[in-house]
Amino acid sequence: MLPCQNTCPNYQHGCHKNCAAWKELQERQRLQRQQKKAYLDYYNDLCITMARQFRAMSPCRLVR
Repeated sequence: MLPCQNTCPNYQHGCHKNCAAWKELQERQRLQRQQKKAYLDYYNDLCITMARQFRAMSPCRLVR
């Protein structure tokens, strides 16, 4: 079910394929997904770097 199906007064079956409001909603969601992915990628890289640095400083590594 489309989110606009209940609220759009001009809804007809298949109208979302050429609806400007639907395309705008899709574009906003695409931008949000890109921003979330960039945020997660940045912090994932940061955490990997920190974990690698902590493992390098680990005392058990020096004993080997």
